[in-house]
Parts: sequence; structure tokens; C-alpha cells
Amino acid sequence: MSAQAAGSVGPTAGASLTLFSCFAGMGAGLVELSIASSYISGRGPLVWAGGIFAAWGLALLASSIGSLQRGRLRFRKPTTLGLLAAVLVHVGFLVAGMAQRVLDGGHLAALFLVLMALGSSAWLARRFRDDVGGVAQAPPRAGALLGAAFAAAVVVAAITTPGLAASVAGAHAVPHGEHSLPGGHNH
Repeated sequence: MSAQAAGSVGPTAGASLTLFSCFAGMGAGLVELSIASSYISGRGPLVWAGGIFAAWGLALLASSIGSLQRGRLRFRKPTTLGLLAAVLVHVGFLVAGMAQRVLDGGHLAALFLVLMALGSSAWLARRFRDDVGGVAQAPPRAGALLGAAFAAAVVVAAITTPGLAASVAGAHAVPHGEHSLPGGHNH
């Protein structure tokens, strides 16, 4: 393996990992917002936590969307610190819940999504380096990038969906088989 290959990632792999990290960040942001809604609507002693989860969820969404727009991870250091803190918070909530024999699907999904974003971001930070020497790098291969985007979306959706369903909003959602048009006409 050459020195170039050991220290950098091809354009398709780098772009694919960036997509995966951003998708995981968006999924985590959505689940964080659903966790926030659960705490805020509960009006219990953890209402203040709902505000923190809401702010963190919005920050994850903004950072992920900004990174997708740029094509590279943005705000890497603050986001990494936030993701590490989120891991600790979610593990704490999961341990506290398991002490009461309750497994919170929202916190579990958020933990997995945060770990996916953190891991892919850390891998990119360690392996990807910019070529400031002016040598243009080939663009990512479109077919491979499309396949990677599809795979990343499926993996993230498979974890995000149960996390959203575990929230208060998910508990009140109308099951898909019960949707109907006004007047009782089913479609």
C-alpha cells in the first residue's frame, strides 16, 4: 500500500462516509427532538431536559444539513465533543431506566445513531486529508455514491423509525392501516 493510500481516502469512499455521517446526524437530531417532546409534554421533573434535548437535536440537524450542503463535515471539533457528551447522557438515561426495568427505545436509538455519526466522523478525521498541493482529485463515482447513499439511508431509517415510534408522538400516531378519508371512505 502506498503512502498516499495509507493516509487518504478515495473520493467515493470519503463522500460515502460523509453522507453516512450526515444521515446518522440527521436521524439522531430527529430522535433527540422526539425525546425532547416526550420530556416537555410530560410536565414532570425532567421538563428542563426536554429543552436541552431540543437544542441538541436542532444543532445536530443544522450541522448535518450544513455538512451535506458543503460536501464535507462542518464544525467537527464542537460536534465531536457534543456527540461524546450525548453518548454519556444516553448511556446514563438507559442505565437509570434499566434499573427500573425499563428500556427506552428513544434513548437507545439516539445512542446508536450518535455512535454511528461519531464513528464515521472520527474515521474520516483520521483517514481523510486535504491535498493542498493543488492536485485535483477525481470526483466521486456517481453510481457508487448513489448506492452508498441508499444503503446509508436504509441503515439510518431502520434505527431512526423505532426511535421516533418510542416517543410520546409515536405513541399517539395513527396506525397506517387506520388512515381514511373524511366521511369514512377508505383508500
